[in-house]
Amino acid sequence: MNERHTSPIKIIRARIRANRIADVAWRSAVFFVGFFLIGVGLVLLVLPGPGWLTIFIGLFILATEFTWASRFLAPLRLKLEKAKLTGKKPVWIYLFFLGVMAVGVLSSWWVWSNFKE
Repeated sequence: MNERHTSPIKIIRARIRANRIADVAWRSAVFFVGFFLIGVGLVLLVLPGPGWLTIFIGLFILATEFTWASRFLAPLRLKLEKAKLTGKKPVWIYLFFLGVMAVGVLSSWWVWSNFKE
């Protein structure tokens, strides 16, 4: 592999994969961080906060190392590829970000109104 044309992240990850102990430690860290974010996201579904966004970030982190998580996100990836080919962003992306912004504004308002002096 020509290291001049690959990204530094891929070079570092290849070096980690070459060392068995470092690879297990890396995959364990990715596993725990991904599931921690999914757990926080589940809690945020009930509490004010961006629960679904946190869950998807956790899944994307898990998908960097685990094929089962990558397969789980495959339908979302296909929809995004289709949108990229057509040159139009699907409406659900706008609605998703509008929902995230609304949750953020409402959460900020709730915190401000309940904790002001």
